Amino acid sequence: MTATYVDVSAPFRIIGPDVPGEPADEREKFERLTKEHPDEYAEALQQAFLQSKLHLARTDPDMDLEDRDRMASALAEQFEQDFGVTQEARPIHVGYGFLYYQTFKRYFATGTSLGWDIICPDSPGGNVSNWLYVTAMNRAVRGLEAFVSYYGQNLSTFSVWDWARPAPNQLVVDVPLAFIGDYRRTVTSHGMPRQVISVTNTTVELSPGTWRNMVALWNHAQNRHDLIYWFDYAATLAQQTAMSTFGNWGPIVETFQPFYSGTRPLGSLGASICTRDSGGNWGPWGLLTPNQSYVHNGNVGFRVEFLDSNYNFAVRS
Repeated sequence: MTATYVDVSAPFRIIGPDVPGEPADEREKFERLTKEHPDEYAEALQQAFLQSKLHLARTDPDMDLEDRDRMASALAEQFEQDFGVTQEARPIHVGYGFLYYQTFKRYFATGTSLGWDIICPDSPGGNVSNWLYVTAMNRAVRGLEAFVSYYGQNLSTFSVWDWARPAPNQLVVDVPLAFIGDYRRTVTSHGMPRQVISVTNTTVELSPGTWRNMVALWNHAQNRHDLIYWFDYAATLAQQTAMSTFGNWGPIVETFQPFYSGTRPLGSLGASICTRDSGGNWGPWGLLTPNQSYVHNGNVGFRVEFLDSNYNFAVRS
């Protein structure tokens, strides 16, 4: 199935040997895979997601106390509405990764896109017995997360969570890694082979007041980008660039245990940002820099295998 309407999609990164043309439209395939392989932990994943973001809202170092309280209250209310119970956030943290400065997070007009390679072994190894994510956002408050999630050693999935959708319908793609072999490839970085999934995560204004969230993956078997998800919705630029916890994390390892040991390398390669201006023009891709983001270490057992600030990292425990 070939895409027929991608004229305002992100300018995709050149990953293969040729300049990528129009991507293939594989949204139906990923919708089918999500339905054919239901995740028995999907509801638990949704709860974990909201709990984690509640913790981030309460501890965001780049927001003042009033903004923290406002965000935490809104998330706590959403959690209660979605799952019928009120729960305090568990000790959930950013284990390691890049957080955007608020000034940079809000620096776009009609679109923002994040391209990166997720370092994602088939299983996390070590003592992982709960959730563990390798995730990121593209700066837009109502954007999305396209990420790899682990639950213990036996469940590894590629997932998309869309913050623009009404709860509880935000987990829109949830596919076992075993079924997306064309999108998993091995690259060599810092002298070691790394399994990666190359993601382009885009939020773009289609017309005044209408925005689209999109995810594309690099299909190494076909040497092309595949569009796997999009969603159109009403929003304003003020809503997309609001002072908020949402959208403030670039590539991170998001953790749900107090301590990790023995894990395989996880992380990011080539994290790059592309920005669309008020005239609708996409600028060039640029690697994420220390002027745009800062490194956060949650001190939960991960040690840095390498760090190229602020676009490459791998951590293990």
